[in-house]
Amino acid sequence: MQTSIKARPAGHTVSTADVAALSTANPLPPLDVTALAEDIAAHGILEPLHVATTEEGTLRVIDGRRRLVAALTLGLTEVPVTYRPLISVTALRAHPGNVRKDLRLTSEFTNSIKVEGVRTPLVVTRTAEGQLQVVDGHRRLAAAIEAELTHLPYVYEDRDEAGQVLDMITTARHRAPLTRGEENAALFEAASLGADAKRIAAAGSTTLVKARALKRLSKSQAVRTAAAQATGSHAPDLETLAMLAELEADDPKAAAQALAELEDNPNGNPRWIIRRTLSASKARKEAEAHRAELEKAGATIRAVSELRESATRVRSLPKVTLEAHATCQGHVWALEDGANVYTAYCTNPALYGHKMPDTGKDKGKPTAEERRAVIQGNRDWDTATAMRAEWLAALFGAGRRTKAATDRMAEITATVLVSGASVIVRRASHPSTRSRICAWMGLPQHTAESARAEAVAKTPAKATLYGFAAIVAAYEQNTDRTVWRHKGGTRTEAAQYLSWLVSLGYKATPIEQAVIDGKTYTPSAPATGKANGKR
Repeated sequence: MQTSIKARPAGHTVSTADVAALSTANPLPPLDVTALAEDIAAHGILEPLHVATTEEGTLRVIDGRRRLVAALTLGLTEVPVTYRPLISVTALRAHPGNVRKDLRLTSEFTNSIKVEGVRTPLVVTRTAEGQLQVVDGHRRLAAAIEAELTHLPYVYEDRDEAGQVLDMITTARHRAPLTRGEENAALFEAASLGADAKRIAAAGSTTLVKARALKRLSKSQAVRTAAAQATGSHAPDLETLAMLAELEADDPKAAAQALAELEDNPNGNPRWIIRRTLSASKARKEAEAHRAELEKAGATIRAVSELRESATRVRSLPKVTLEAHATCQGHVWALEDGANVYTAYCTNPALYGHKMPDTGKDKGKPTAEERRAVIQGNRDWDTATAMRAEWLAALFGAGRRTKAATDRMAEITATVLVSGASVIVRRASHPSTRSRICAWMGLPQHTAESARAEAVAKTPAKATLYGFAAIVAAYEQNTDRTVWRHKGGTRTEAAQYLSWLVSLGYKATPIEQAVIDGKTYTPSAPATGKANGKR
């Protein structure tokens, strides 16, 4: 028995015993397969057997009985099979009147055929001369030939010549592509069902690195849920989903709230929602850790709502340090809304001997709600700044940019220089500005400081990029975390700057959009309580 012979698989293999166990009405006929057996012994079974399952559950050979007899003669334990009809590539010809002149045969498409084979059958018909020609599936046929496949699935239709041409138009015109959200959801589902990174990369036309990341992320229930509920262009990317997986592992309740917020805001910015929730979760954990330290040290802790109206932050008391106030009877700690650390308070400065300046009753003293808004607003601005920094790094680090983007950069740069924007005068020479340029352009930190001419690329597009980077770096240095709550001056400059980035494709976060629109930003708690009881 020559059981070491390897049959070439064609998607499925079954044991020869299963295929040979035919009903008595269809016994294997006596066949002379000597020559065929010799060929199979040398090369394996190159063409799969076409089989079907009977009502009794046995496999019936539709095409390939000679190959089965030869396999049994050789003692092979498995044979390749197909449950749908296949046809040899050499038996087909392209339709001479194919309406699609450009097959758009990309490497991604060919690779998907090489990995998974042709999944959608070709539609073929017979010419007057008796030759089979393709009506639908010319791209699949060309990719299969390039991938060196020998047999393809097909269906036969008897159509007149006019009908064949109309079919080509109909199938091409009404074939709608998946949205990014639909495709991501399907890829995560396939990964969770066992598809490996190679198959994921081929199906999604992505790199193996991203496919492996997707495979890892598919283990997260929150990630699969977010991918499934996303729609259109608002589907979260892998980096955003990685943050959601991190959130789920560290704070499942916050992850559930983020999912609810994503569902309630289908047209929102997923990265903003998830990153903001992640930031709030980390702040809560930092606050919990700080409270544990305070309790260990024997500190008195109060809720903000328990404090008297006269209670004052220790840092606002004149000529009193935190260390000195620790012995005061009114010394307590309270967690302000949105804060990640507890704040030291004196419950009653007048009672405990702290002389406060006479500024009028409560003059200029922010309310608890105003303090909460500032704390949350600052955190939102920090989140937006981090997201903007990532986008800028990708913009300047990209190998190529469209001509429209380069032209827009040149236009912005010229506008700034001709208008004599004071931002450039105030911020261009700041060390942080130069440091940003070097980081974006991959230059040693000393290069921008010495302004060496040879460091700037010689091509016009690169020169434009360097000039625009200098403008952006100056404006970034000028755009601090206070601009969102002030009017005029720096906020006006920030609004103009942010609108330029939006014109280049940047998606402004809600707090940045408020600055652009000149509106008051009223921060809300991230991942609101809508999620409670929802999941």
